[in-house]
Amino acid sequence: MSHVHHPDSRLRLAATLLVSVTAALTQALSSLCAMLFVALLAMAIIAAADKALIENIGRRLLRVNAFLVIVWITSSINWRYMAIDETGALLAMQMSLRVNIVTLAASLLLMRMSGVDLGRAAVGLGLPSALGALLAQVARQVSLLSGTKTRLERAMRARAYRPAFGLRSLQVSAQMVAWLIIHALARSERISLGLRSRGMSSTRWPARESTPWRALPKTDWSILGVVIVSIGFCLLLPTLEIQK
Repeated sequence: MSHVHHPDSRLRLAATLLVSVTAALTQALSSLCAMLFVALLAMAIIAAADKALIENIGRRLLRVNAFLVIVWITSSINWRYMAIDETGALLAMQMSLRVNIVTLAASLLLMRMSGVDLGRAAVGLGLPSALGALLAQVARQVSLLSGTKTRLERAMRARAYRPAFGLRSLQVSAQMVAWLIIHALARSERISLGLRSRGMSSTRWPARESTPWRALPKTDWSILGVVIVSIGFCLLLPTLEIQK
């Protein structure tokens, strides 16, 4: 995919950061619920044209909410008295809404952006070049680990391995983790040699000029504008409820 994205990757990253910071600082449940509803509505609209997106984001949300179940169990229940802790339940609800909002926002706004694109967008927003290169490498390594894990699981299924509860499964899982690290390390070293042979380093890549802010089309700015308006409306909901 080309490095020139429409809308501009810097605006997409800025919109994602804006949503994330707003969700983290918002306390009102009505505002958080409204933000989650808007994110789900945007996902439904985009998924109408790209059905594969639903499966992708669905799997991501399933993993995230599986972790949140642990948060609910540990935070919302007072195990000493075997009773519901209202304060803990409120915190768990806020965390659940925030995590789902941020997950949906990042999945929708940053979709089809590679690690290099993400690093360049961060540098375009003022992040130092070395940190942008580090961010790009982290995103690349996560993708590398995911691809390696998929290949290892496919090889295990081809050998008729079926996970079960027992010592054998524990041994095989430990071996898979070890092979995952070894394969990822070996491949990352080959990629590093290839990049260095092309004049790149771990803290610098060949500069590519970003499009000037004033030259960006209005359609690009409209994405950020829609996000700002949606957030403003969601934050005003508690005030509207009080006036009623």
